[in-house]
Amino acid sequence: MAGPLDASLSFVARNRGAVLPAAMLGMVVVLVAPLNAFAMDLLVALNFALAALVLVRASTMRGPLDFSVFPALLLGTTLFRLVINVASTRLILGADAPTPEGVEGVAGRFIESFGRMVAGDSIVVGAVVFAILVVVQFVVITKGASRMAEVAARFALDALPGRQMAIDADVSAGTIDAAEARRRRDDLAREADFFGAMDGASRFVRGDAVAGLVITAVNMAGGLAVGMLQKGWTFAETARAITVLTIGDGLAAQIPAFLIAVASGFVVTRAGRGRTLGEEVPAQLVGAPRILWALAGFMAVLALTPLPGAPLLAGAAIAAAAAMLASRAAGRAGAAGGGNPRARADAAPSRRAALVEPAVERRAAEMGALLAVEPLEVEVGAGLVDLVRAGESSPVLRRIEAVRRQVAQDLGIVVPPVRLRDERSLAWGGYRIKVRGATVGEGELRLGELLAMPGDGRMPSLPGTPTREPAFGLDAIWVTPATRARAEELGCAVASPEAVLGAHFATLVRRHADELLTREHVSDLLQELSRRAPRLVQDTVPACIRPGELQRVMQLLLRERVPVRDLEAVLESVADAAQRVRDPHGLAEAARMALRRTICQQHARADEHGRSVLACVVAGGALDALVAGAVRCSDGELSIDMPAAEAGRVVRAVAAAARPLAEAGLPVVVVASRGARAALARLLAPHIPGCAVLAFDELVRGIEVERVAEATLDAAPTEVAA
Repeated sequence: MAGPLDASLSFVARNRGAVLPAAMLGMVVVLVAPLNAFAMDLLVALNFALAALVLVRASTMRGPLDFSVFPALLLGTTLFRLVINVASTRLILGADAPTPEGVEGVAGRFIESFGRMVAGDSIVVGAVVFAILVVVQFVVITKGASRMAEVAARFALDALPGRQMAIDADVSAGTIDAAEARRRRDDLAREADFFGAMDGASRFVRGDAVAGLVITAVNMAGGLAVGMLQKGWTFAETARAITVLTIGDGLAAQIPAFLIAVASGFVVTRAGRGRTLGEEVPAQLVGAPRILWALAGFMAVLALTPLPGAPLLAGAAIAAAAAMLASRAAGRAGAAGGGNPRARADAAPSRRAALVEPAVERRAAEMGALLAVEPLEVEVGAGLVDLVRAGESSPVLRRIEAVRRQVAQDLGIVVPPVRLRDERSLAWGGYRIKVRGATVGEGELRLGELLAMPGDGRMPSLPGTPTREPAFGLDAIWVTPATRARAEELGCAVASPEAVLGAHFATLVRRHADELLTREHVSDLLQELSRRAPRLVQDTVPACIRPGELQRVMQLLLRERVPVRDLEAVLESVADAAQRVRDPHGLAEAARMALRRTICQQHARADEHGRSVLACVVAGGALDALVAGAVRCSDGELSIDMPAAEAGRVVRAVAAAARPLAEAGLPVVVVASRGARAALARLLAPHIPGCAVLAFDELVRGIEVERVAEATLDAAPTEVAA
């Protein structure tokens, strides 16, 4: 017996996709073919079971997509009830019975039992009960569910663009990956489709109530006509026989319809999103014992009035017992949370937080997002929204991710996730780059055009819109794609709008890398280093240097664009120097000595013979002594005690000496003594962007030094042979 049963179940499981089409075809058969009383009982019982199943599933759903087939199922159950109505009407009105008593049971025992149970000896009672049921379903439940479905569909569609942009922002910020973003977009589309379908499907529920009332009225009139005109029965006999069956037929159809309507209300309210209604209702209605104690007291007070006291006292006792159980459960929860008053006090907010409505949590999250300061942020104008809206396929996002990877390889830090958002106050094609909420760069792009920049410093004559390249402030021209070949022939570098934004972003990230290095990041780097060199980290941090001091040292290195990728060398040099000096500037100078080969290679260029050459400007003796004598260090901070006029002379002297390097397109490198190096770097940074200042003892063997000029405090620089 088990073998054929297992085979049948396996066949149904393999072909479950054909069950619904087969059921639809079966409804068509019921419409055109007469049924017997037993088949009608089976259909009515199946209708009740299906309605109860839908109601239970709707009340246990956690989110709208848990029951996404409900709109289609609603149409199917409505059609099923109408088919049953047609079949039962055919059996009742077409009954071949010579007497009214012979009509009993012709439409099945279910329909007859409903009619007898509700109507009893009075047809009026049955008609009134049926009318009340239909009115409640039509006026109260279906009307409210239809309105809620309409509002939910409207809100879901209105919020769709904003939620899609939120997903894109999460992808660009690195909080979710492409697969998670794709899943969220699919859920978003399915949810919008669901509420749109529910808006239309709710009309089926309302139409079903109207159809049930009309069908019952027509069946009553038809039954009286058949019994009195065709059968020759009296009005009383006809009413007792056929009308009772008609009322039973209407109730057998409308009670499942009533359950489906209630299920429709549960689905569109979504009151239990994230939790089922069975979990939410008790927690929110009687979750606090004080509510039950108040209810018990209220019913006890009512018992003192002329109202019947026994039922009220019984209700008060039940409420008090429930309050005692709730108090005991809360006490056990508090004991589990720690067993002491402080633990219970700490657990109380968490219990209250569990009852906070999702809307309140969402508003709190939005407020927190407004107050939060993003480490890196890119704002775009309305004309550039399309560049960032395409999710992971956006060219801007791909550029930003490439910059993050490149900076990590070059500087040894992980650039934090970047938040992209539209800003309507910007110009149509404008953008703004922020570091920790402060604007560090702005620019304007022209979609559909290319930016042509001169390769040798002179801008050729090209048709287009003159502008300035945002990263370095060079003269440039926006040209059409048709002019690209001409611009490249004239030696111009041509870049797309997203490439211009990416280059500007990369420049600013490198320039402000020290501001992006946080203590959390330093802790992560130390944890990673401890896997390779556990003894070094254990002996150095915090014995020789605290994490906060190490962060300060690394920030000083990054401020001069010195890579900290070799954290092991940095930590070893800092540990050795910590025995002599404690201020971060002294430790940073010691770290530079450990990284001197990396620093020199960073600024050296290969000549025509393949040799590494470091072209530089040498600080003259008087200039070097002036800067070194002005250095002051107080409380670990470096300061320069120099009049503004003298500082201006130093900057002008170095700028004049470095002019040949700038004209040749080489990085500006200045070599000074160790005592003057840090102060000179601070003096030159605001006036010569990208200028690197090295100490003489940071020069390494294997890299040839080419002294281009010597910066002196005289009016003109002195040229020096290589």
